[in-house]
Amino acid sequence: MRLLELRRSTSFRFALALTLAFVVAYLLAGLIAFRAISTDLDNRVMQAVELAAERYEDIFEAGGRAALIAAVEERTRVADAEDEIVSLGNREGAHLAGHTVAAVNSLAAGDVAGARLGTEADERFRIAVRSFGDLRLVTGQSYEESDAIGRAVLGAFGSATILMLLLACIGAAVLAWRSQQRLDRISATLAKVAAGNMGSRVPRSGSGDDLDNLSRQINGALDQLETTVEGIRQVSTDIAHDLRTPISRLGIRLEQLLADYTDQPAISDHLEFASAEVKKITSTFDALLRIAQIEAGARRSRFRPLALPEIGIALHDAYLPVAEENNQTLEFKIASPATALVLGDRDLLTQLIANLLENAIRYCPAGARIRIEVGSGRQGVWMSVIDNGPGIPADEMGNVTRRFYRLDKSRHTLGSGLGLALVKAIAELHDARLMFEDSHPGLTVRLLFRPSTQAVES
Repeated sequence: MRLLELRRSTSFRFALALTLAFVVAYLLAGLIAFRAISTDLDNRVMQAVELAAERYEDIFEAGGRAALIAAVEERTRVADAEDEIVSLGNREGAHLAGHTVAAVNSLAAGDVAGARLGTEADERFRIAVRSFGDLRLVTGQSYEESDAIGRAVLGAFGSATILMLLLACIGAAVLAWRSQQRLDRISATLAKVAAGNMGSRVPRSGSGDDLDNLSRQINGALDQLETTVEGIRQVSTDIAHDLRTPISRLGIRLEQLLADYTDQPAISDHLEFASAEVKKITSTFDALLRIAQIEAGARRSRFRPLALPEIGIALHDAYLPVAEENNQTLEFKIASPATALVLGDRDLLTQLIANLLENAIRYCPAGARIRIEVGSGRQGVWMSVIDNGPGIPADEMGNVTRRFYRLDKSRHTLGSGLGLALVKAIAELHDARLMFEDSHPGLTVRLLFRPSTQAVES
């Protein structure tokens, strides 16, 4: 399946929508979790700063001013000013011990920038301020470690989000692809049935899911449709078969009567008309029976490798006098140098092209040009009948192969409406594609044999 078709599929869009909804929920949950972690880390820094300040309070209460100064100096020697600040001054701002902090007497507890404390760190600091008489103690700790942990968590969360989104998209694509494959099989089966292959059925997976149940229901409907269509065909065939014999007897009887009354024009004229009408009816029944026989595939046993140019030349020679009598030009052309071989029934293919030629000669005016053309290409071997006559309206091209369908709604022209239906049946028997194309002006009827139906030249 192409990417564009995948994007347009309902299953892919539904899977993608669920994926996006899940990702949005995951992002919201992740942001809430990140905020909770960040707040907890900040609270830990605050608690550490307060505990340090309380510890110095205990030292002052136990040992006084000297003990406090000694404790501050000792801590300063081991503490990195970029991570921890301990500074002792007086109310006038004079520095007494610890890290040097500008205007220590003006600081208030809370978050301050490292630059305000006189450090080289760019991180935030959390400070606590304690007063002991005229002494002023500032203790602080950097948020660098908690911020680093937060950045690591955020980075890991972002990477996980991207990975999850990628995997979700891949999963959605795979899910959509599998669903679309099954839908494509359903569509292909329905297309085959529409093309006349009533025995086609949707393959089932046996999973019992919604698509499998849909396939079961479609197959049930196709079974019923096949039974109905076959019943209609059988009824038509039975009627044609049962009536053909008595009508043939009637025709023979009319011929006998015509021979008896040749000397009486008033009677013989009526008998000739009745005999001609009976022949038309017999011809119609013969065509129906022939179509039924072809659709049943009974003639496949007669398939042999055939050269289409030979059939084309024979038909050209046979119909050339008829075309010339109508002041029409009939030509034969081989469009490509390759030998156009197919596997088929010579008599049926001859009848197919003959029907097309008779239609062209019948409906094209005097002066028309009709051409039989044979060729081969990438799509297969083809044979065409091309004319520059009135053609067929574009909206009627899909109807002309229906049984008893005629463009002349008044049915004043000759014919039973079965000629192109017979052409279609022969084409389907040979697994060939029958195409009607506008020649601007005129009509091109092309019979395209797919590669699988072509004979291999020995």
